[in-house]
This record gives sequence, C-alpha cells and structure tokens, in this order.
Amino acid sequence: MTDFQTENNQESIQIMVAEDQLSASVWIQQGESHYTAALLKNRLSEAGVTSGLQEETIQQLANGLLYDQWVVVAKGTPSVNGEDGWYEYAFHRETDHKPKILEDGSVDYSQYGNIPSVEEGDVIAVYHPATEAKDGMDVHGNILVARKGKNLARLFGKGFACAEDGCTYIANRSGKIVETMDKIFIDQEFVVEGDLTNSTGSICFRGDIRIRGNVGSGVSVVSEKGSILVDGFVEGADLQANRDITLKNGMQGNGKGFIRAKGNVNAKFFEQCTICADGCVNANAIMNCQIEAGEDVVVSGRFGSIIGGHISAQRQIKATNIGNVAEVENQVEAGVAENLVTKMNLLTESKKKALDEWERIAQGIERIDTLMEQTKNAALMEKKRVLMRGKIEKDAEISELEKKIQATVLAMEKANVAKVTVDRYVHPGTCISVNGMKTQVQELEQHVEYARRGNGIIVYHIDEA
Repeated sequence: MTDFQTENNQESIQIMVAEDQLSASVWIQQGESHYTAALLKNRLSEAGVTSGLQEETIQQLANGLLYDQWVVVAKGTPSVNGEDGWYEYAFHRETDHKPKILEDGSVDYSQYGNIPSVEEGDVIAVYHPATEAKDGMDVHGNILVARKGKNLARLFGKGFACAEDGCTYIANRSGKIVETMDKIFIDQEFVVEGDLTNSTGSICFRGDIRIRGNVGSGVSVVSEKGSILVDGFVEGADLQANRDITLKNGMQGNGKGFIRAKGNVNAKFFEQCTICADGCVNANAIMNCQIEAGEDVVVSGRFGSIIGGHISAQRQIKATNIGNVAEVENQVEAGVAENLVTKMNLLTESKKKALDEWERIAQGIERIDTLMEQTKNAALMEKKRVLMRGKIEKDAEISELEKKIQATVLAMEKANVAKVTVDRYVHPGTCISVNGMKTQVQELEQHVEYARRGNGIIVYHIDEA
C-alpha cells in the first residue's frame, strides 16, 4: 500500500496494489472532492499502476461519489495456462489379468480371462488436444506468461485406426482389447460357446482361442499366434499355443493329454498328461505328469502337491508337498544337466573361427573386384560368385552360433538360481536333481530347499537358508 498526501498534510489518498499485482485500489476520505480524474490517474502512474484502469470508477471518485472505502480502480488480466492433451478411453484399461490367490495359497482361475472386447467400428478412444494458453498482464503493464499445454503422442498398436479428425480412434476388427507397454492391441479371438468334442471337430486359428465349455479326448486345439483359454475341463486333448494356455479347471489326460506353449501354462490341476512350456507351469496339483518348463514349475496352495511323474524346470521348482506316504516315485529336476561353461567355450571358439573365415572370404572378394577393374577379365566373375555364396553361408553360420550363444547365456543365468523348494513335506521315493547333481530322499523332510553347491547338493531348512 502506498500513501500520497496533499501539500497541507491534511488530505491524503491511499493506493494499494494486491499481492498478485492484478488489482489496484484507492481510498479517498470524504470531502476531498478536489481530486480530478486526471490527478487520480497521475497518482496511480506514480505508484506504477498503468494498465487496466477502470475509467468509469475513477470518474466516480473524482465526482465524490465513492469515499471512505477501498475502491478498485485498476484490474489486470490473469494468464490462463493451457491444459495438457488427454485421452478419453472407451474401455477399462486397468483390467487385472492375474488369477486370484485364495486364502490357502491356491490359485482361482475362475475369473481369469475377463478381458474387455470391442466390435469392429467401435470407438476405443478420443483425444482431447491441449488447449491454447493465454498470456495476461498485471496493473503495472507486465506480461504474465502462461504455460503452454502439452500434446500427447498418437496412439500406437494394432487393430484400430485414427479417423480423419485426428482425434477419434476406431476399431477395425472385433476382438479383445488390451493395453501393453503404452500400446493398444485388438487381437482377434475365436470363441466356442459350448463343448469341443470329436463331433464338433478340432480348431486351428491364428489368433486367441476361447472355449467356454469342456474339451474332449482326441481333439486338437492350435493357436498359431495367440493364447488358449478353456473355461471347463480338458480330457486327453492336444493343446498348442504360441503364447499362454490357461485351463480354468484342469486336465485329466488319461495318458494322452498334451500341452505345448511358448508362454506359460496354468490350471487348477494336471493329471496324467505331458506339458512342454517355454515359460512357467502353474497349478494347484500335479499328478503323474511329464512336465518340462523353460522357467519355473510352481504348485500352490495348502495341499498343493507333486505326486508321481517327471517334473523338470530350467530355473526353479516350488511345491507345498512332493510325493506321498505311499512313497510313489517322483523325479524332480531343476536347472540344466550339461556343462554350460564347456558348451559356451566351444561355441565362442566356433564363432571366432567362422568370423576369421568370413574375413578371409571378404578380402578375397575385394581382391577380385580390384583385379576385375584392372584386367576386365570376365572369368573372375565365377570365382566371385563362389566366394559370395561362401560369404552368405558364413553369415548364416555366424547368426546361428550367436543364437546358440545367447540361449546358453540365458540357460546359465537360470542355472545360477536353480533350486527345488518344498514348503511342507518331501517324501521318500523322490529323486531330486539340481544342475545335473542328484540326491535320493531317504526319509521324510520338512520345509527344505535343495541347491547345488560345487559337486553336490546342499539341503537347507527354509528357516535357515
């Protein structure tokens, strides 16, 4: 607040500027009608108030109509920040794809697979662009710079397109819609509303497959690029998928059931079946099965047991119980049996040799090119073709060796953490192998973990590990 007084020190005018500098007010005592509009403006200018003057109000002060109160005589213009752009989605983005863990630790797959779906032509999202920013000005004439709104990148993924308005995204196929790694995917899904039996025939489909009923013996279900989800029970069928396979109930294979997945395999139980998975195998019970997992085998729940069969995982095997009081034979293998260090050395040496040969071929081609420029000898072309074929073959050989080296590195990483963990009981009759070293369980063990150390297997009690 700034005070101004007349020459006789008996009359005064007070000017107050708000803290945000967006308004200025004047106080004039009653009877001081000698202030003209021009004089008031001059006083305001001396106080630095030059913008947003309220002409009508100043004239009322000069006419003595307003006094003994604060009167706003100048108003600034506040800045208006731009709002960031945002997407309005027409589907539930935060769908929980994980099955429910029950109180006893077992897994409930009954709600698994409730993923939103769309139809071709549905609007899946609308983009609201960033709004325009508007600069303001305070009563001193200073510009108040507004923050500009930021626009978001366009949506990426597959199964949808952006309309001509550049803001509306429309599904161009029907299927389930998921958001992964900031991308949206609409994957086609083949749905069987009832049971799948020999009378209905087998299925081979490029995308995801969902069977809402049971799958009978002798049926083949193949998803070339997607996943398989079965709501009911599976008998001695053949299921193969490029991603995951999930059975909300389980499989009673009768020795004929077969499952092959490049992802994970999940079910309440597996009995008398063969399973090959590049990822994990998860269940609440496994009985008399042949299982190979590229990562882990996990049997959950208070009574989750592995009974009979041959179970192997490249990383870890975890179960509540292994075996039973009848001492049925169980083979449980974690890790890899081969000497990965030796394998890696051989692969590295083979790659080095192939690279040296590739370099010699490349130099030979370069020399022939030089000779051809100097002599114009057409006979050299055949020699160049032979070398070019050799170079292509070496490229393929080197590429294959690099893939094998990468796979061996991954296997070594898994082997480093390989172990078998039993939360409750492991019974006699069980043979446990970790990275090629074996031990036979001779007596009932409780709460133990098996891991390889050096040339043997060490048994830890879980509370001591």
